Amino acid sequence: MNIEERGFVVGVAFDLAEEQSGDSPMITMTNQFVVPAGFGTPSEGGNSSEKPYSNLSVTGQSLFEMTREMATIQGNAPYYEHLQSIVVAEELAQEPHMFENVMDLLIRDPEMRRETRVVVSAKKAKDILEIEPTLEPLPAMHINTVNDNIDRAGGLIQPLRIGELNEYMLEEYNYLIPIVRAFEDRIIFNGAGIFDGKSNQLVDTISGLEIFGVNLITGKLKGGFINFKAKDEKMVYEIKQAKSNIKIEADQTDHITIDIEIDTEGNIAETFGGRSLLDENYMEVVNKHLREEIKHQVTDILKKGQEEIGMDFFGFSKIMREKHYKTWEKIKGDWEDGKNIFQNATINVTVENTIRTVGTTNRTKDLKRSE
Repeated sequence: MNIEERGFVVGVAFDLAEEQSGDSPMITMTNQFVVPAGFGTPSEGGNSSEKPYSNLSVTGQSLFEMTREMATIQGNAPYYEHLQSIVVAEELAQEPHMFENVMDLLIRDPEMRRETRVVVSAKKAKDILEIEPTLEPLPAMHINTVNDNIDRAGGLIQPLRIGELNEYMLEEYNYLIPIVRAFEDRIIFNGAGIFDGKSNQLVDTISGLEIFGVNLITGKLKGGFINFKAKDEKMVYEIKQAKSNIKIEADQTDHITIDIEIDTEGNIAETFGGRSLLDENYMEVVNKHLREEIKHQVTDILKKGQEEIGMDFFGFSKIMREKHYKTWEKIKGDWEDGKNIFQNATINVTVENTIRTVGTTNRTKDLKRSE
């Protein structure tokens, strides 16, 4: 197939159709095609008044048939080798088997890049492909641009790569996918959806603060801030790096013990009190309260996973499979069902912090006192 016969797709969105008929749900599929004429200057043959993309939506029950219909309308076949982003509406992902069926076709497509990112849209998925970002010509690429800042925000998770999704679906691991919203000319990451690894259905959501706790547990936290109090004085701790070590004691298959050790390193970025952070005794008190706050955030999301949702979305099942394979093969059917081994597991959390520096605000206060 010649390049002129291909319609390069950089983004795909899936929504439940506004009008439904028959027993099978109708899907609206939106492709974002690149329009080369929209790039460059008029002297280069480009048209600055033309958008560098066009969105085309079709509705049906079969993705294969919808793709063929797009080829008829567009005049060239959709080509997915350069696909950057897949956006799935939250209401579609909540329907039984819908997310699994939609993603299965894309995963099996030999043209599909394993690095293509998947996100969930809180509202209409196609709205994400219709925003007009100021710094990025293609809305589908804007998701990747926003993604660059995730390492600095502890309450966010990376969009799930389709290669990772394929692994989770094969191994039936539960997984998280970030939720996005369209806001004016930009995309906002806002929480995450929890997907059941057996049904691949969106079953619940967690907030940004809860994601922070998950990232601390999984060791994926790259940075971020924690607000806490030490003797009624508000403080902000900036995390520069964090590590997590998880050990699972699986000798007693009916009662699993999970030990989580979390180590962070950072600095007190801001204080709202008059106490000196150069006082070692006071810093011990500060560190104690900081440990308690971090442990509180971690245990809160663990409790929600065990007691409220009843699902392991922390990767413990993957650790069991990798470190205790024989035991895992015996108990995996009872991990979240039957004997509810995960829900009844004992989880111990220990936290250690290394506070390297203190904020300049406090140093200024101490200098003034010494004058």
